[in-house]
Parts: sequence; structure tokens; C-alpha cells
Amino acid sequence: MADERNQSHDPITGRDSGQAEHGEVEPGTATSVTFPPGEAAYWEEVCVAEPYFVTGRTTLDYLPAYELGWTSYTRYGNDVDACENLMANDWALRKGGSTLSWDEARAATRAGWLRAENAKAYITDGSATYEQKVETLNDLLENARDGALGFREAAEHARSAGLKQLFKRRADTSTRAATELQEQLRHLGGKIEEGGTVVGAAHRVWTHIRGLFGGASDETMLNECERGEDASMGRYRKALKANLPHDIHALVLRQFEEVQRNHDMIRSLRNQARAENKLKSDEG
Repeated sequence: MADERNQSHDPITGRDSGQAEHGEVEPGTATSVTFPPGEAAYWEEVCVAEPYFVTGRTTLDYLPAYELGWTSYTRYGNDVDACENLMANDWALRKGGSTLSWDEARAATRAGWLRAENAKAYITDGSATYEQKVETLNDLLENARDGALGFREAAEHARSAGLKQLFKRRADTSTRAATELQEQLRHLGGKIEEGGTVVGAAHRVWTHIRGLFGGASDETMLNECERGEDASMGRYRKALKANLPHDIHALVLRQFEEVQRNHDMIRSLRNQARAENKLKSDEG
């Protein structure tokens, strides 16, 4: 994939080319990294709608976590799961005025890391053909519609109020994503496939998952919803490699990151539910 980004400015380091060779700092180097102002502005806008945001906190509590995640990607440059202990140790030194414990800051830190990682991993030269653009957008539209239906059903069957709220929020973001994708298709003058793309992999996954919701435990529902988000992320990754125009690519990347963060939250809650069920089983 060709990279036609402006090479005078790097999205990870925030440096211009005169500050570092080629304007790039490779992951794993010891070079100091700055948190781009644009990242802070992004999180100030979306933070309160994130699935891990706790009512009563403020965006200022979470901003140091986003910064830690972003800069840690360049410092450690490995896998986010493999580097969690390093970031946990760093949090005590770099949290500033944040009142969050590491457990409370963990999800936001991972979100910051993934934003930095994605900025490097997913770039575009805008060379997709008209047919490729329309096909890709319709595939994501089917994915968003199916996810909205699946999570709305999950919310109806969830036993705990917290899960109902999480699933409903994800259904709402999926519905919004579908609306945004439809608008892009209309702007292109492309045909909107009202019935989907017939054999989409994520569609088959969610059709099966929804049949498992009735009477399911929270752990089972979380496990199945995680599987649905895995399939969704696969479709977004494919779209992000399709060399879409820069404005559409940016939209798709934002939606992909929303899926990533929700997947992270679902996996964390699933692991928690699994541990609690195992403890009950051991005690019984």
C-alpha cells in the first residue's frame, strides 16, 4: 500500500521533518514523544460517550491515560496486551492530577495506544475505484445494521442494568455508523444495498449469535457479543486496506476504533464474569 501522507508531519510523534529524520520515530525507540494537540481535542469531544466513562468523573481525569497510551506505543512498540504491566507502572508517575486508579484508567490507556497504532497501520493513497468504494461502503453498512440489530437484542435479554446500558449504547453507535455510511454512498451516487451483501461473514455470525441470547447467562452473552465484534473488526480492517479516499478512510477508521474499544470493554467484562462464575463453582 502506497503511503502518500504528508511526510513533513508524523501523527505519532507530532514532529515535523526538521525535528527527526523523515519525521518518524519507530516504535521501541527511546526518543521523547509528544501528545498531539489534535488527539487531546478528539478525546475531549468523545470521552464522555465511551463505554468505560464513569459518571461523576471529568474528561481531565482521562486525558493523562490517553496520553500515556499514545506515547507508550512509541516507547514500547510491542503488543498492547504485552505492555500493560509497563503502562500500569508508568501510570503512578504520569497520571498528574487525574484521580483515576490504574484499573479505572486502563481502558482509556489502551484506547490511546490503539489510536497511535492505527495511525501507523492504516494509511491510504486514495486510489480505490468507484466500484471498490461502493462495494466497501455497502459491506460496512450491512455490518453496522447487523450489529445494531444484534446488540439491541442483546440489550433486551441482558440480566444486569449495566450490560443493558452497554449493549444499548453499542446498538446506538452501530445505527449512527449505518447512517454515516449511507450518507457517503448517497454522496457518491452509489446504490445502497437495502438487503445487505447476501453472504457477509459478519451477518452469518450475528444471525447465529442472536439465537443464543434467550435465557443465556451474562458470561455467555458477553462471549457471543465479543465474537460478533471480532467479525466486525475483520470487515473494518479489510475496508481500511482498500485505499479509500482520505475523508472516507478517516470516517471508517473512527468507526473501527469505536468497535475496538467496545470489544475491549466486552472482553474485560466477560473475563470478570468468567472469574466470578469460576469462584462460585469452586465454592459450591
